[in-house]
Amino acid sequence: MGSFATVLVLLIGLLVVIGAAVKIYDVKRKREIEAVHLQAQVSDALLRDSNLYSLAVTPTAHVPWSGTPARLEISGRVTEPRLREHVLQLAEKEAQRIRPDVVVVDRLRIEDEVKVARVA
Repeated sequence: MGSFATVLVLLIGLLVVIGAAVKIYDVKRKREIEAVHLQAQVSDALLRDSNLYSLAVTPTAHVPWSGTPARLEISGRVTEPRLREHVLQLAEKEAQRIRPDVVVVDRLRIEDEVKVARVA
């Protein structure tokens, strides 16, 4: 009877471990899907704006384990401060439409078009 109880306890323990691993994987996958969705929507909004489609601007979304707040980093280059503000406002507006708890992080650099043309 003792060996049967040991096997039963080990089997139950194994099922609990497998169940926990599946749950962790599922949460991770859902976080990644949320981040990709947020990132894609903001990218689309930036591409739809005729003033911004030629800029090298990239949104990158991060959704933490707790799920809130999501972080959206906007990185790249713009040619003037006015465009920087426009990019950030548009990204924040679109991100807030999808998730009201988004924090937009500005990683944009302002560079002259002349400098950009010389490097390219």
